[in-house]
Amino acid sequence: MSATVQGSDVPEREISAMPMATCVSLRCTSAAFAELSADLLRAGVALRFRAQGVSMAPLVRDGDVLLVRPAAPRSVRIGDVVLCSTEPGRVVAHRVVRKQIVRHDYGLTVQGDALSRPDASIPGAQLYGRVAALERAGAQIDLDRPVMMLLGRLAALRSRWNLGRGARFRRPKYLLKRLPGLSKYLA
Repeated sequence: MSATVQGSDVPEREISAMPMATCVSLRCTSAAFAELSADLLRAGVALRFRAQGVSMAPLVRDGDVLLVRPAAPRSVRIGDVVLCSTEPGRVVAHRVVRKQIVRHDYGLTVQGDALSRPDASIPGAQLYGRVAALERAGAQIDLDRPVMMLLGRLAALRSRWNLGRGARFRRPKYLLKRLPGLSKYLA
């Protein structure tokens, strides 16, 4: 796992445009990354890291660089991609598909877009931050753009209702991917 730390004294707009070369980079194990990311994000410091795995395909691909900003559980919306701990020493960047209040605290259910079942419901204390942008092949995709927020909510609904897993959904998914403006996010 490779992580990049960005100081919180840098204005928000500059953080998202900062190239990785100007930041501190380090390699670490998954357990060390879990601890480091929790500490940094809880201290209000933005974090960039290279994603590994395919659980969030097609939005997040293996090797994409994710920018994570600190977030409180109450500010997270259904459809947001968050960095959280689903079990000790394991951190995932998955989509929020359900949000509930449990004993005066927020509980979140997260699920990878490519997975058929959600991860366990997690308490708000296991939320580290929200993925604000991703970089792929030199291009940056801002997840706070209205079209990306809409796609996030639609992906969360699809996951909650377990839609798009059978043959009857292949044609609509194919047509959706061919729409101008959406094809670069879903290809």
